[in-house]
Amino acid sequence: MKRNPRLSHRIAVFAAALCMAAPALAADRRAPLPDAPLAPPVLPEDFSSGWYVRGDLTANLFRSPAMAVFDDTANALVEQRGTRAGRSLGGGLGAGFKYKSFRLDATLDIHGRATFSGFSPPQGNWGYVGPLPVPSRLNSFGVSAQTLLINAYADLGAFGPLTPYVGVGLGTARLSASNFVSTPVPAAAALGETVFTPVLANTTKWTLAWAAMAGVTVDVTPQTKIDIGYRYLHMGSLRFIDTVGGSYRTTVAAHEIRVGLRYMFGDGLAGH
Repeated sequence: MKRNPRLSHRIAVFAAALCMAAPALAADRRAPLPDAPLAPPVLPEDFSSGWYVRGDLTANLFRSPAMAVFDDTANALVEQRGTRAGRSLGGGLGAGFKYKSFRLDATLDIHGRATFSGFSPPQGNWGYVGPLPVPSRLNSFGVSAQTLLINAYADLGAFGPLTPYVGVGLGTARLSASNFVSTPVPAAAALGETVFTPVLANTTKWTLAWAAMAGVTVDVTPQTKIDIGYRYLHMGSLRFIDTVGGSYRTTVAAHEIRVGLRYMFGDGLAGH
């Protein structure tokens, strides 16, 4: 059988190439593969600081006022006696910024109309002779208010999901009086006193308002908080007159129980 020199040469070259490649292939198999690049860690968003919005519901017990009534007969201001505080419900909205343990926000609150009442001296058209004041008439009138406050708060440390806080506020109040009715007590009515329902004038006034508050924040989620607290709100003095010459002045202040919902937006300040 005759051998083909060219075929033999090609086989020899191929065999030599295989022999040279085998060690390299074996080395490649033994070499470790490079690690896949690691994905950057996903950090939770930080809500310890950032912007927030809030909404509040309030139950208001107005402080028993001492109402000054200008008495035409005595030609002097006399203090209304036995005043009874009014009650009302209200609500408000606000927005602010929190940094660490401190918060600053602006709130607008609307307080429902509360009825104030108390006894006053006689109006002069019955036969009483003696020192004033003498309870002879029951006066009642309504007061409504809107307040705009800038508030600052400080958290006092976290205890699990609870964070107590204190705060103060300063701003303005819009006070309005309405529905003034003066009714004689039975003894005065028997002597000629009549129901007096004057038309009021100058019943709306802007005043300086301030507040002091304390409460506790409940963490529902990292973004959602519930604020439960007490606030003392002083709204200044309300003065108004009627169309028959009477004038009135009373201080308006309230004890409030407040429940609010606060939503944090976060600010990306993680690690600060």
